[in-house]
Amino acid sequence: MGKGFSLLSCPHHIGVVVPDLSTAMDAYISTLGVSFSVFDLDETNSAFSGSSDSFRLRIGFGSLGVSAVELIQPVSGETIHARFLAEKGPGIHHLGFWVGDLSKARTQLEALGYRSLMEGAIRDLGRFAYYEAPELHCIIEPLEFAIGFPLFLARHASVYSRNKPLEDASERAIRDFMGHRAEQT
Repeated sequence: MGKGFSLLSCPHHIGVVVPDLSTAMDAYISTLGVSFSVFDLDETNSAFSGSSDSFRLRIGFGSLGVSAVELIQPVSGETIHARFLAEKGPGIHHLGFWVGDLSKARTQLEALGYRSLMEGAIRDLGRFAYYEAPELHCIIEPLEFAIGFPLFLARHASVYSRNKPLEDASERAIRDFMGHRAEQT
C-alpha cells in the first residue's frame, strides 16, 4: 500500500466551487438527477482559519450514489473558496473523507508531507481541515462529524427544487409529521 493513508478509507463527497448555486444545482438535477439540501455557513455558525471576520457561503449538498457532491458558492467575504473561484474559476475543489479522529488524520497527513491549508468547524456538525496533496493533484478534506450528516441536514437545510421555493427543515418536519398523522387516521 506504499506510504498510504489508512484513515481516508471512507469517501464522503466531492467539493465543487461554483459562482451560482441555483444554476449549478439545476445542471446537476437535469444531468444526474441529484436532489439537494441547501444551507448557509457564515461567521455565526462556523469558523474557518484564514477567512475574513465576516463571510457567507451557500452550500448545496446532494447524494450521488454511494458518494455525494457538495456545491459551494462563495457569497461574501474572504474564504479559501472565494480565493479558489477568483484564481482558478469554478471546478472541483476537494475530496472529502469521513474520519473518526480528525487529530489523528491530521497527524498522518502532515507525516506524508501534506501542507495544511485551512481548518474549520461547523456548529452542530463537526470539524474538518483542508490539505494540499500535490501528487494527487487535489485538496483532501478529512471530516470528523459530531452528529450524523443526515441529522444535520434535517435540522439546518432546506430542500431545493427548481419548481418550488426553498423549504426550511422545520417546515419539512411539520409537513412530514402532519402527513404521518393523516396516514394514521
